[in-house]
Amino acid sequence: MKIGISVIMLAFVLSLTGCMTHRSLSSEQLNAFKKAIRSEYDDIKKIKVQMAPTQIEFHYYLNRESDREADRAIFERTKELVLSADFRKTVIEEAYFKHYSKDDRRYPDIHIRFFGDSKDKVDYEYTSSYYGPGVEGAETRPIDGYKTWYYNDFKSMSVPLSP
Repeated sequence: MKIGISVIMLAFVLSLTGCMTHRSLSSEQLNAFKKAIRSEYDDIKKIKVQMAPTQIEFHYYLNRESDREADRAIFERTKELVLSADFRKTVIEEAYFKHYSKDDRRYPDIHIRFFGDSKDKVDYEYTSSYYGPGVEGAETRPIDGYKTWYYNDFKSMSVPLSP
């Protein structure tokens, strides 16, 4: 009986740790960016930047309903940050690779998410991958370098953005 309870407790603890893979991301560049963008856009209540085994996420919590057109400038500023050489060096190559993808140095996907009045539900997101289309793990897979972005409202298929 004791062994059965121990096994159940161990399974429960392991299931909880599997859900706790996100790590907060911080750097001088990210802190300056968050401060600048919050001062520029009063609608941003909170910004959370975090990483997980396959991705880096920017979460924008708004103090109003999200609006794709109104939020486009925030996305563009974040995209500009992601494409900067400093972001690649300090955030991806130093911080991200320190915790994830150490051996194969696989670059993470980027997710820029917007939360409106409901802080528990993503209203929509923009995503990009360092790698171009192709078979996962294929050595000949092209490098896109986060140039192609997709919009996802979670109601239909993701659509590519016009350049």
